[in-house]
Amino acid sequence: MTHIVIISGSNRSEAQSHRVGEIYAAMLKEQGASVDHISMRDVELPLWDEGKWSGAEPWPSVWAPVSERLKKADGFVVITPEWHGMASPQTKNFLTLCDGGELAFKPAHLVSVSSGTGGAYPIAELRMSGTKNNYLHWLPDHVIIRKVVDFEPGSNNEASPDWLVARITHGIKVLMAYAEAVKPIRENVVDLSVIKTGM
Repeated sequence: MTHIVIISGSNRSEAQSHRVGEIYAAMLKEQGASVDHISMRDVELPLWDEGKWSGAEPWPSVWAPVSERLKKADGFVVITPEWHGMASPQTKNFLTLCDGGELAFKPAHLVSVSSGTGGAYPIAELRMSGTKNNYLHWLPDHVIIRKVVDFEPGSNNEASPDWLVARITHGIKVLMAYAEAVKPIRENVVDLSVIKTGM
């Protein structure tokens, strides 16, 4: 069974990215995937510092459990809110922390959510700088959910048109196909001891 981990990048208690992550989880399960949802709302991670490399506390206790959950994944859905035209600091910090092969050569479906009509800038930002040392592979397509507070698949309201829900479903199917297709590359070709960091 394909195992997908959803990463929701907002630490707000009523985070829309978390709610959208739960919607994605239900849709993924409908397609036959097993799902884990790691939400920055529920997981408190410190900002990266050199202590992570040396194993100084609190890193072993706070990061090791998250790292193990990520290593079990075949692919990811990464959901970031748009804050001031940027991806959330929690999303960027999370991707920076993944330097131990957790995401390496695994596909990810990128989603941006906006309370208004924005959402494009976080996509561009994460595509440009979100993968260098973690070797995550963004899928060619992405999704932007605008007016996210009103987003509810099946309602066909202004924020949830049928074409958007169809695009999300298609993205999930593509993600699952990629996840299975790249397994042999990850298992038989990639040697992270040779390419520890990107160029």
